[in-house]
Amino acid sequence: MSEPTAPIFLAPHYDDVALSCGGTVAALADAGARPLVVTVFGGEPGGAPLTGFARWQHERWGTAEADTLAVRRAEDRAAAAILGCATRWLPYLDAIYRGDRYLSDDALFGPLAPDEAPLIERVAADVLALPGLRDGATLYVPLAVGNHVDHQIVYRVGQSVAARGARVLAYADFPYAALDDALDRRLAALADDVGAPEVVPIGATLARRIAAIEAYRTQVAVIFRFFASVAGAVEADARRAGGGAPAERYWPLRVP
Repeated sequence: MSEPTAPIFLAPHYDDVALSCGGTVAALADAGARPLVVTVFGGEPGGAPLTGFARWQHERWGTAEADTLAVRRAEDRAAAAILGCATRWLPYLDAIYRGDRYLSDDALFGPLAPDEAPLIERVAADVLALPGLRDGATLYVPLAVGNHVDHQIVYRVGQSVAARGARVLAYADFPYAALDDALDRRLAALADDVGAPEVVPIGATLARRIAAIEAYRTQVAVIFRFFASVAGAVEADARRAGGGAPAERYWPLRVP
């Protein structure tokens, strides 16, 4: 694998890149490409009290009595060490901390709140200012399979960046992409917005993808509640992507 400069992976939340494309990140690191994972919604929730929905999320994660942000960042550092990548955290707040816009799972996986449209261009401006992107790095963003509002925002950031001439590839959000026909439905909805997928073999780095996912200890029980095991779910997803051999897929964003 080769890149003209360090590739940049945008993660809506701390665990999303390890979950969806950790094998590629590790392979790029092994090839000397110095990948950077940027968590977009990595900011410190402060000021206003947490909503009941946010408190419930913390209880699910087992961080109700802890500094949730510190715990999640420690997990992120551990995962990055496994994958061999650098990390950066942008100051934007996770949807569950953005006031009363998203107070249920239905809202969290529904339409973007109308007043949040300007957020897309603010994030895009920060991404465009990253030194690597100015030097020609490939940008990786989620396809927004599953329709989480934060994933929708980061996908649209990818569209904005692609329109400015950058090479942008979209990854299939795991585990959403492994549930029913969610990936097919998302690709159908995107129609001509994406090109044919590029397949990256990850046989040599699959174990590191799994280990990096497991480093997010607060998230594993919630994320994999519908699966028999972490390793089994991840390997099955990778083999499905590669037609038998473990792989990850990326769809290039087309500019209108």
